[in-house]
Amino acid sequence: MVDDSYLIKKITKFLVKIFKHPVIIGSAIATVLILGLQKLQVLQVLELKVYDQMMQMRSDPGPDPRLLIVSITEEDLQRWGWPLSGEVLNQLLSKLEEHQPIAIGLDIFRDLPVQPGHEELLQRLGRSDSIISICKHTNVREPGIAPPAGVKPGRVGFSDLVEDTDGLIRRNLIAVKVEESDICQSIYSLSWRLALKYLALQGIPLQSNVNQELQLGDVIFTPLESNSGGYENADTRGYQILLNYPARGKIAEEVTVTRVLAGEITPDLVKDRIVLIGSTAPSLKDIFNTPFNTGKADNSGKMAGVEIHGQMISQILSAVLNNQPLFWFLPGWAEVLWIGSWSVLGGYVAGRLRYPLSLGLWSAASLLVLFVGNFVIFTRGGWFPVVAPALGLVVANVSVLAYSAHDSQQDKKQIIQLLQRQKELIAELQKQQVTLTTTPETDYLFEPLSTQRLLGTRYQITDNLGRGGFSTTYLARDVQRPGNPLCVVKQMHPVRQDPEYLELVKRLFHTEADILEIMGKHPQIPQLLAFLSENNNFYLVQEYILGHTLKHELNSGICYLRSEVIKILKEVLQILVFVHSYQVIHQDIKPSNLMRRTTDAQIVLIDFGGVKQLQPQNHQLDSIIFASRGYAPPEQMIGAPRLNSDIYALGILAIQALTGVNPQEHQFLRDVKTDFITIPTLSPSGEQIWQDWWQIADTTEELTRILNKMVHLNYRQRYESAIEVLEDINNML
Repeated sequence: MVDDSYLIKKITKFLVKIFKHPVIIGSAIATVLILGLQKLQVLQVLELKVYDQMMQMRSDPGPDPRLLIVSITEEDLQRWGWPLSGEVLNQLLSKLEEHQPIAIGLDIFRDLPVQPGHEELLQRLGRSDSIISICKHTNVREPGIAPPAGVKPGRVGFSDLVEDTDGLIRRNLIAVKVEESDICQSIYSLSWRLALKYLALQGIPLQSNVNQELQLGDVIFTPLESNSGGYENADTRGYQILLNYPARGKIAEEVTVTRVLAGEITPDLVKDRIVLIGSTAPSLKDIFNTPFNTGKADNSGKMAGVEIHGQMISQILSAVLNNQPLFWFLPGWAEVLWIGSWSVLGGYVAGRLRYPLSLGLWSAASLLVLFVGNFVIFTRGGWFPVVAPALGLVVANVSVLAYSAHDSQQDKKQIIQLLQRQKELIAELQKQQVTLTTTPETDYLFEPLSTQRLLGTRYQITDNLGRGGFSTTYLARDVQRPGNPLCVVKQMHPVRQDPEYLELVKRLFHTEADILEIMGKHPQIPQLLAFLSENNNFYLVQEYILGHTLKHELNSGICYLRSEVIKILKEVLQILVFVHSYQVIHQDIKPSNLMRRTTDAQIVLIDFGGVKQLQPQNHQLDSIIFASRGYAPPEQMIGAPRLNSDIYALGILAIQALTGVNPQEHQFLRDVKTDFITIPTLSPSGEQIWQDWWQIADTTEELTRILNKMVHLNYRQRYESAIEVLEDINNML
């Protein structure tokens, strides 16, 4: 029958593991924390900086051939003065209209007269359908500016630009809701008005869809929301889209006012283009910060207002005519999943990789994938949060490590108590077994489980894997799990059947199960699945590892390459670091207890358990020694194993791999002065000779030194911990 108390304990622990699993807790903490920081706008500045960097990293397609900028430079100011008179502007517009542009955008205010020639300029602005003038809306900081007198509202666009909190222009304000009291009554921007004129000649009129969104052709200009992309609670009043700067440098060819007035431009520079007229002179301070000057000490990357209007026009035209994507964003629920997924990944990596170097490398690789992946998405018009998931990954890393460290400390305290209890129970059992009579009446006759036997109504025995003096191992199927997966059942059969003795054994196996459950948290140690008792026998059910033991790899006479042996050493040492951190000694490191898992080729350490120390030897248990001949060090042979006894056994295994000599078949001898191991060989005449083992193996002097220190007979001269061995191996490499 299944041990009820243990079953209840397992169910309780399972439920606790689901809700208290370090990865789940760490990921949840990271996700909630990051989402909270997002809502508080703590991360917005960083997200915008990353946005700027990605904008700078994109390729530059060069100037848009549909545009021309007539710039007012410092030289023009020296020649024509500022503000430019109505007469100069009128002559400039006349010269440009001669070359038949599609539209002209005059990014110069003319709410007040500038003589001479102001009236003539107003007459031209009033009658020309191709010229778009500007005005400016009133805001909390500045008063509005009226359009030129007499110009129809349909030929006026506002010049307002939306700055982010850091003063950069990242958004394209297309339209606004106009108040009656506003001196500027234009609902559309200068760039939108000019783009509409260009597209109208292409047969693409402005539409409005069922969602009241602006549409040109098949392209819908979905308005920006306050939490789109990396923004949080942004002011998105009006009709805004994210400005997808088409060019990193000049958006259009530029000519000066002086060149146009002097007739030094060719008609093809103007014909069928949109012409923008505006100031680029630094002294007029119509210069704005853009994503392209983020992180730069000089003024490179800054743009004049007229150039930004050009970028906006080019974005609109490219979206409609060239299928250039407008920016798109994750909806709120998907953004939570996006951040949460990276937090889970960070928690999972931290949960699987317990060593700082491996964890650091994998975390760095994950962050690189995040940034590269985001940049690829960015080049296709998607702006996903980058800083939030990156922080989620890192915070989950730290959370899982902190939680795991706390959990590990609790496990270590529990293990210390369990080991002490185990030691006391073993001592008590041994005392009882010493008094055991050897008459057949008191011997327990073990009957192996038959195949097809259903153990605990769940585990169906399929094969007998082997038997020791105190246990038998079976292969079984779990008939209550989907697919009936295989598992390993270890049957412990006590040598006595009296109630007092069985109660002690039961308590011992409970302790054993608790220890194995903690050890099974390591991915390269089989998990404990269940503990059962039936017919006065006790059963441990463990995870089945599909693969083969190193005993099948380390065939006698075959010498392994140094690199292969080092790989085995490092992998097993990393497992021992975990095991020894709980003060648990495996006591049986040998090839048959190291499995090469088929799924990932990793080594799995099997056959844990202190109860195997009770293995009877002719029922005389005054001195019980559990050790595998050839691999066990002297202190273990006298019943006093230490943590570095496992290091000795692993060192012998490595020497076996390097030399092809099985320590259970051939005795390793030692140099009395150096304690170096030597291997017996035969001379051509058949006489036995000796030579140092490192002379016939693929090794180096440094590796030989490390291995000889691992297998030193005196445990005080041996490595004290697996970490020390790993450090020396890594330094050697």
